[in-house]
Amino acid sequence: MSYACRSLPAMAAPESLSLAQARRVALAAQGFADLAPSGVPTRRHLRRVLDRVGLIQMDSVNVLQRAHYLPLYSRLGPYPTTLLDSAAYRRPRELFEYWGHEASLVPVALHPALRWRMARAHTDAWGGMRRIAAEQPALVAWVRDEVAARGPLTVAEIEHDVPRQTGNWGWNWSAVKQALA
Repeated sequence: MSYACRSLPAMAAPESLSLAQARRVALAAQGFADLAPSGVPTRRHLRRVLDRVGLIQMDSVNVLQRAHYLPLYSRLGPYPTTLLDSAAYRRPRELFEYWGHEASLVPVALHPALRWRMARAHTDAWGGMRRIAAEQPALVAWVRDEVAARGPLTVAEIEHDVPRQTGNWGWNWSAVKQALA
């Protein structure tokens, strides 16, 4: 039996798509057409979703559930939210928090690709981060030293004694989180 390549006829690209076809293509590209797992979703399923969507945008909105848990639910069905939490905050971490587009959980594999942007944070970062760097350089140096000595850390692992604002709506980031960002 010969396995030689045979030329297949070229398929002509459609000149246009209907609105319904375009919607189906867009939804399928984002993983909504994939079958949900038959059992309890695992990190493998989480990776499949992240391969499709690239990152999970975080938001402090908490009506039904914190907003960053919902994209996985919409693609995997019911899943243990500890799956996302452990991928982001427990070793071995597969995600890290970064201001990618907005506050996001980004695959660790993308960290090297974002280093150029991180290096420009002193001029391009949002105001809270720049303000901490200017007003509390000793804190920023301490955070940097902690990361250098202990490796990748979550804010919760090092912000124990630092006061944080609680009166404002929204993120209420501590100074340590702003320095770590």
